[in-house]
Amino acid sequence: MFAFDERLKSLGWSDFPFRIDVMPEVFAGQKRLLNPLTIQLRTGNIILIEGGRGTGKTHILRWLNDSLAKSKGMVPLLISEPLNSSILSNALVSLMNHHLMTKNKIVPTLVDAMGAKVREFHQQSNQRIVLLIDDSQSLALTHDDSETIEAEKRKTVRWLRVLSDLPAVVVFMAGLTGFSKALTSIFPPIAERVTLEFALEAEGPEGIEVLTVKETEQLIRERIQHFGGKGLTPFNAEAIEEIHLHTRGYPRSTLRFCENIISLAFQDDTPAGDRITREFVQQVIKQRPSPPPVTALAPSTLDQARFIETSPADEDEEWFEEFDELTATQREILNITKELKRVTSAVVAEEIGITKGTASNELKKLYDMEKIQRRKGYRGYEYVPR
Repeated sequence: MFAFDERLKSLGWSDFPFRIDVMPEVFAGQKRLLNPLTIQLRTGNIILIEGGRGTGKTHILRWLNDSLAKSKGMVPLLISEPLNSSILSNALVSLMNHHLMTKNKIVPTLVDAMGAKVREFHQQSNQRIVLLIDDSQSLALTHDDSETIEAEKRKTVRWLRVLSDLPAVVVFMAGLTGFSKALTSIFPPIAERVTLEFALEAEGPEGIEVLTVKETEQLIRERIQHFGGKGLTPFNAEAIEEIHLHTRGYPRSTLRFCENIISLAFQDDTPAGDRITREFVQQVIKQRPSPPPVTALAPSTLDQARFIETSPADEDEEWFEEFDELTATQREILNITKELKRVTSAVVAEEIGITKGTASNELKKLYDMEKIQRRKGYRGYEYVPR
């Protein structure tokens, strides 16, 4: 029996091509997305991409990160850990200090002041910052969030909203299926700034399809060639079609399945140059469980029943009726309530920099004045526009 390394060598492979690794230098499949992506990276505000696990979101982000780092006029900032305002602020500061290389270092600050720093960075460097944010579903609100966590998520999204309004910044967010709807329904101002949105799943004749047959072939071919192989050898075209049919075009499932196919093919004494056929792939399928279901974000991360069924005023004049009677703090609270659609005392305190007790008192006053509506939520009172 041929040793495994000898089989690799007989195919001209320097290493095994189908390991489940993110390889930005081998970007295959989904290239149909690159044209609208590259256009929006230069003109858009917020780009959203969603898909199940294994659909290639992280691969796209890392490919963009590597490609933009080599380009002129665009500075990528890839954030792979769950995002919060502190991580975002520190990452921006580090990036700008690195590129400006000045003695007067930028320090983390409030979002509005950070916006001024970003504009200054753009003027000095003539470069646009591209925020590449992975696992963006972590920003969606859930029932398990404490008031502190919810306030932090809202603060982080506000940072993204403010930054996306700057000509010097584009925000690219990737997350699990459903995160886009969850995020934009809870934070409407984000939805208004989305200039491109797409999902990596699309209904195809065989169910959910991510890569086409041709793109699946390209993925396998480029992996093989990257490690020294020739063309698709040892696969033939019919085998590729069967692989695509079984994996439904999911990149990670495709790589894992090809790994199983090659491992089984290497177990016998058949010369490595012989082609892997459709029939052989079908034999492997019988020995391998179906691909695991793709994880998606729950369709609704918040119980909509917690919201008061009310329509905002048709005109701003109705909303701000008798506005002059209010204090500056109360006016700001009304603005935030109108913008966020639903607030708690913790959210208001975080947004405008007052204590939670003061926020609670001011919200109660506005409720008593019939400026806002109130309902008992699962963690206390929630307030919405009238």
